[in-house]
Amino acid sequence: MATPIKFYFDFVSAYSYVAMNRIDRIAKRYGREVEWNCVSLPAVLAHHKSISPREQPAKFAHNIKDFPRLCEMNELPVASPFPPKVPPYGASLHRLVFWRLNRKTPELAREFARAVDHRYFGTGQEVRTASQLASACKARGVPLSLKEIKAAETDNRAQKDLDAAYERAIADGMFGAPFMVLDGETFWGADRLDHLEFRLKQKIKAPRGFEPFSFTSPFTSHNGPLFVKCGAKKAVFGFRVDERHLNPRDVVHGGWMTSFVDVAMAQSALYELGVVALTPTIHLDADFLAPIYPGAWVECDAKLVKSTRTMNFVEATCYADGEAVLRSSAVYRKPREMKKRVGKNLSPTD
Repeated sequence: MATPIKFYFDFVSAYSYVAMNRIDRIAKRYGREVEWNCVSLPAVLAHHKSISPREQPAKFAHNIKDFPRLCEMNELPVASPFPPKVPPYGASLHRLVFWRLNRKTPELAREFARAVDHRYFGTGQEVRTASQLASACKARGVPLSLKEIKAAETDNRAQKDLDAAYERAIADGMFGAPFMVLDGETFWGADRLDHLEFRLKQKIKAPRGFEPFSFTSPFTSHNGPLFVKCGAKKAVFGFRVDERHLNPRDVVHGGWMTSFVDVAMAQSALYELGVVALTPTIHLDADFLAPIYPGAWVECDAKLVKSTRTMNFVEATCYADGEAVLRSSAVYRKPREMKKRVGKNLSPTD
């Protein structure tokens, strides 16, 4: 089983607010778990003899504009004006509550963290006392009582877990928040979640013989990667199902399947003809035979039925983990310019 992504954050870190609202969704797309670790960012900065952005006028002036923009891009509410007039204060109790909850109910601990940062960074309201933390939870529907929050003040186990998280963070190279570790590779900042996802895409597992298909459109790149296995005369395309491909019923969206089979049939036909090119689609039919679920490996077995001077006629069947799930036929117009394929090259740009 793949190792969890380590996620280090602190309640006083504005950019942690963005990351904690994105990282679980990103990980889920690629079948990964996330290990949340709340740490004291001031302690981490002190370890490295660094100072807070608030103590760096030029950087803080940039953050005042950058952070609201980043929240807007991620459809998150943000306090206006930013930063809030109320200073962030310390977050000693916040951290202890998180670790107390995380011991038994990790998801509740995450809901608590998101609720607290929503109150401060999202609305600009103070979250310093136990009562204010309880109000933050109530506003976001987090089932956590004031009594349970106050109990964290004297929870020695929570303090030990917080101390241990700090030691792990320093060992992993943390120097700012948020900080992520994926299979030993580190990522710093909420804007580096895109880098994290880039690396997760590269780690998608495909059956033996399949390699990433290098030539794609922006649409297929966003939903890919696609993979291809090239034989002497035949090319088989495939992809691994993740959260990006699903419709509201949690099965693969028909629109994505027709896009996938369109690329697979067009390129498979050209491969059979021994050429590389881009070919426009004239007509495509698709019959959906069975639902496709997350985690499945989907392959397209395409066959060039007929090739005329101007057209390619193609048929295909798609399989999900060996079960037939889609049957398709299509007509493609042959491009005027085609290059002879050399070896197993599929890219029309080479």
